[in-house]
Amino acid sequence: MTAEHPGHSTTPDAASDEPPILDHGYDGIKEYDNPMPAWWTWAFWLCVLFAAPYFVYYHMGIGSSMHADYEGEMGAFFEQQSALLGDLQPDAATLVSLLDDERAIKGGANIFKTNCAVCHGQGGVGQTGPNLTDDVYLNIKSIEDIAAIVQDGLVAKGMPAWGQKLNRTQVVIVSAYVAGLRGTHGDGGKGPQGTPIEPWPTDPIATDGTPVATITGP
Repeated sequence: MTAEHPGHSTTPDAASDEPPILDHGYDGIKEYDNPMPAWWTWAFWLCVLFAAPYFVYYHMGIGSSMHADYEGEMGAFFEQQSALLGDLQPDAATLVSLLDDERAIKGGANIFKTNCAVCHGQGGVGQTGPNLTDDVYLNIKSIEDIAAIVQDGLVAKGMPAWGQKLNRTQVVIVSAYVAGLRGTHGDGGKGPQGTPIEPWPTDPIATDGTPVATITGP
């Protein structure tokens, strides 16, 4: 931009190395014909073109959101922390004790999301597999039956034996997560299949009187 002053030429001849001045002017101010560099213009339009699919993928439910990525990373962290518990036993006392252990449940949720949600749906509401958020079950009579089925599977009914992929601690914490889904009645859940069973026990003390391990920390 330049302003006109008496005795000052605004023609290109006044300074041969300056760009030409455009014809239009505002309040005595005229504008150099000095376009943006080509690389800047191309970068701008590439950003505009990139923004459209980025918005659709990340803000319209196709791709994972920042929140989902964060939850996944936190779940993986808690799953790693669960290894500090050692070799957990898939008994009722251990499973009951983990129901109120936030870190173990988050680790189990991450395992469930990675391996189980494809059949049981996000949050266990059921898909090809049964709904895990109601109060009726097809093959479970007690809380430890969950760990047994996760471990050994029900191959004839399409349930793989996850004990071939997961270690016992992972089997236990994902089983505790599944047990904790009971009675949550997730939205859009599959209809009930099976028969009602007794509530889970509430005593986390093992039958031999020893305390059951939990994940501790801040």
